[in-house]
Amino acid sequence: MKVNLGGIVPLSTVDWLGRASMVVFLRGCPLRCPHCHNRELQAGKSLVEFHQVASRIVSQIKGEMRAGKTSDSLPEQIDLDEASERARSKPFVDALVLSGGEPLLQSEPSARLFRLARSLDLATGLETSGCYPDRMEELLKRNLVDKVFLDLKAALHEPDYERATAIKGMAALVLESLRICMASGVPLDVRTTIFPEMPSPSEVIEIAETLSLLKAQFPGHRLECLVLQQGRPHEGDSRFEPVSLEILKKMAGSVEALVKVQIRAETNPIWKK
Repeated sequence: MKVNLGGIVPLSTVDWLGRASMVVFLRGCPLRCPHCHNRELQAGKSLVEFHQVASRIVSQIKGEMRAGKTSDSLPEQIDLDEASERARSKPFVDALVLSGGEPLLQSEPSARLFRLARSLDLATGLETSGCYPDRMEELLKRNLVDKVFLDLKAALHEPDYERATAIKGMAALVLESLRICMASGVPLDVRTTIFPEMPSPSEVIEIAETLSLLKAQFPGHRLECLVLQQGRPHEGDSRFEPVSLEILKKMAGSVEALVKVQIRAETNPIWKK
C-alpha cells in the first residue's frame, strides 16, 4: 500500500499541548480554504510505500537515521516487533498526530499509521476538518484514536461554511463528525482560526452555542475546549494584520458561559473557565 505523504515533523509540542508529538502530514484535501497554511498539501502526489513511511517514523523517533542519510531519506523496512523494541528502549516522543491536508482522505493509511503508533505505545491524535464522518466513526469504533482535533471553519450552516472553505455542502458533514465525536466520548478539541474577515464574532457565538447544545445532548462527551486561534498570513498570501489578542479575548469572553475556551496567539495560551 502506498501513502500520499506530505511530510513528517519529528517533534512538535504545539499540535497536542502537553505531549511531545511526531506529526505525519498526509497530502490531499477536499477543501480550498482561502487562508490555508498547508496549501501545498491540498493536491499533488508524493507516493511512498507504507513500510518505508513506517520505518522512517520509527527511525526518527529513535534518532537512528543511518550515517549519510538526511531527514528526508527513507530507511529500509523493519517489522513491527523491531519497531516496538526500538521505541521502548529510548522513549521521548509520546504521541503520533496525523494531519494534512485532510488525513481521512486516505482512510486506510491513516488506520495503519495509528496501528503502528499503538504498537509503539504512542498516543494517537487526529487533526481533521470533519469532511468524512463515516471514516472518522470507523476509526473511533476501532479504538484507534485517543484525541480528535476538529477544525470548525465557521458557523455550521451555509453559505457561511462555503465562504470559509470554498466548497459547497460541507457544513452538514462537519456537524455530523462533531456529533460522532461527542457521542463517542473521545477527547476532543474544537479549533476555530480567526481571520480579520471571518469568522465574525457572531459566528463564534453560534459555534459555541452549537457546542453547548451538543454537550447537553451527549452527556458522556469529552469536549475539552474550544480553541480560538489567531490566523496569520501564509507565505504567498496577501499580507494582512492578524486579529489582535484583545479581540480574541473579547470573543472568548462572549462564549465562556457556554464552553471552555483557549486562546492561541503569539503569546502563551490563555485559559478561560
